[in-house]
Amino acid sequence: MSIEATGVITWRPLALDDINNISEWFWDFQDVALFDRSLPVPTSVDAMRESWGKTIEYQKSPCGFWFIAETKQGRPLGIAGLESINYIQGDGVIPFFVAKQFRKNGLASAMAICILDLAFKRLRLHRLTTFYRDDNAATQRALGKLGFHDEGRMREGWFVEGERKDIVIAGILGSEWLANREQVIDTVMQSCDLSFAPTCWKDGRE
Repeated sequence: MSIEATGVITWRPLALDDINNISEWFWDFQDVALFDRSLPVPTSVDAMRESWGKTIEYQKSPCGFWFIAETKQGRPLGIAGLESINYIQGDGVIPFFVAKQFRKNGLASAMAICILDLAFKRLRLHRLTTFYRDDNAATQRALGKLGFHDEGRMREGWFVEGERKDIVIAGILGSEWLANREQVIDTVMQSCDLSFAPTCWKDGRE
């Protein structure tokens, strides 16, 4: 399905009620295993609600934030967030996931841009880290477009389908994002057909 056909994409905080609508994504274990090595088997909706609830519920100093992209009709397209935030060190981890049928349209990059702005312009973090399986070329390309640098790898640290893959560690500094933000956004906008409401891109562009 073309994202162009869905019209405006809404970007909002993830709620517990959204879990029911996105749970089917996590039942395709082979697909999820490209992005998450912590799920040994598909998990239930109740287990997902309990796990995610710890992050979604309001906290005075939250260690994580999650957001969902959806059509104006309410169909979920993808999720992205910040996890493991350390306000003293100024770092965090950025995970993101796009439903299989909506990939290759620039949505992952668009969501990540909003998260990078949140991390570096709002929360004043210093750096972000993410991890990907070394055979996940699509994620590698998306991260490279955003300005992430490969910083190392854990050899054979990702076990899936009876095989061991390397985990690649990628990171970006706040100074790198702020210096290259406009160029990255222009590149992404040329390669995708998305408009967020309200937009988090263009400065005056907040």
